Amino acid sequence: MRKASGLLAGVVVLLLGAGVRPPGLGDVADVRVWEHPGYTRVVVELTRPAEYETHVLADPPRVYLDIGEVWIQPPLRDARTLEGTGPVRQVRGGQNTLRRARVVVQMDRAGRAHRTFHLRDPFRIVTDVYWEGSVQETPPTTVSSFDLRPVRRVVIDPGHGGKDPGARSKKGLSEEDVVLRVARALRERLKGEGLEVFLTREDDRYLTLEERTQIANDRGADLFVSIHANASPNKRSNGVETYLLDTRYDRQTARVAARENGTTVEALDDLHKILVSLRLGYNERFAARLAHRIHHSLVKALRQTHGDTQSLGVKRGPFLVLFTAQMPAVLVEVGFLSNRAEAARMKSKKFVEAAARGIATGIVSYRDEHARRLLAGR
Repeated sequence: MRKASGLLAGVVVLLLGAGVRPPGLGDVADVRVWEHPGYTRVVVELTRPAEYETHVLADPPRVYLDIGEVWIQPPLRDARTLEGTGPVRQVRGGQNTLRRARVVVQMDRAGRAHRTFHLRDPFRIVTDVYWEGSVQETPPTTVSSFDLRPVRRVVIDPGHGGKDPGARSKKGLSEEDVVLRVARALRERLKGEGLEVFLTREDDRYLTLEERTQIANDRGADLFVSIHANASPNKRSNGVETYLLDTRYDRQTARVAARENGTTVEALDDLHKILVSLRLGYNERFAARLAHRIHHSLVKALRQTHGDTQSLGVKRGPFLVLFTAQMPAVLVEVGFLSNRAEAARMKSKKFVEAAARGIATGIVSYRDEHARRLLAGR
């Protein structure tokens, strides 16, 4: 698996008259390309919502997006040639007219299955080009091999960071700092248990949700755990909850997912439709086992130091950071920064160590259970 991301760099730009940008246009903020087993994803991020059209041409085979009322600047106009074995050979952009940008996805052959959809906040146009067969075809064996091997490598994702600090307490404690401290302590505990551990970020830096999951995929992780701290308009809300990816969710889960996805509750309707088309069933039972193990041990550990810790249970929801994980993946909310008492706890080393101990115990418990199942052949 390989990531070709960020600003696409080097094509000849169309000279449109004097090339003077008309007033009132939005911008193409970024173009990112991700190669996954089974498909290649091209994400065009805009500074605002826009109307767009998708077209297909056969010689050479390509899909192109015409995006109205936006401007595409160099180096985003430039081309990127992919050297992998995936279905996408090149992505390039240009200003098709003074008021319309065009992004071209060139494929290796005609007839490739593909789909295009959009996400909000920020507005992104996503094109998936599939390696073989249709959207409904069974994923390659590399996607599901996690169930045939022991758990040796774990990727921990401290949520948020950089320009996205996440939730903040009334006294200024930020989610990005709390979860990074927990992740570092968790790493040391898991290393002590003989596991290989990587963090998606080591410091205060920004990563997209896609980048976080891709790090786990590229590392060949056996488990992926994203750590967060919650927030709610109800300042009395408190407790710990653990999530796995699913199409089923209630209104409260929608609120949490919207905040962690950087979108709105209303926009989750689009995400729900996308999720329906994904094959969640295969690794769902593994993620559910992991979520229950972590949640139980986390609540137990926190109650040993903070006796009134509430368990809000294991839940399911459309969390973007879990979308493309090729291994069991869960998201853990260790408490509410919007709750004065829990925010005060989260500042302490005692809380950080207890949270890390609880999550580590759950991961090790899952590892050992998984090893027993492998020996038993089930």
